Amino acid sequence: MERFLVALDKTESSSKVIQYLNRVLAGARHTRLILFHVLPTVSPDLLRRDDLRHIELLHAEHPRLRGYFWTPEEEHSMEKVFEEARHELLEGGFSEDQLSTAFTVQSGEMAEILIEEAQKRQCPTLIVGRRGLSRLKELFLGSVSKSVTKSARGITVWIVDA
Repeated sequence: MERFLVALDKTESSSKVIQYLNRVLAGARHTRLILFHVLPTVSPDLLRRDDLRHIELLHAEHPRLRGYFWTPEEEHSMEKVFEEARHELLEGGFSEDQLSTAFTVQSGEMAEILIEEAQKRQCPTLIVGRRGLSRLKELFLGSVSKSVTKSARGITVWIVDA
């Protein structure tokens, strides 16, 4: 089964990625899509006590998350994005067993995190959206899709133009 890591966020480009996947891969039973997002880190000092306890329980269940903290609002927001994407993909012809979701919490270069995650999850293909930043913004802010294509080795990268 061919595995694809699909990087999503809360932007319009993520919606375009899902639409593209429905056009190109729907009905292909040999595929598995892992919808993936990197939550931004925050200081544990900024979290409420209940939120901190919740995250510490997740640290115990998922050792890869240890040492990282994030806001529950960000997590819930991405859960909604995942749910909308899953719904659209199911309506587009994918089956439930072809779809899964995952997130990580890390700080660092986003392109490197995505590439490492694709390798760790044995996904030979990484799919990202391109936001279409102006040349000036891209110069100052950088572009994740551009960095992914420069850094990816041994991985196929699909960039969906939003």
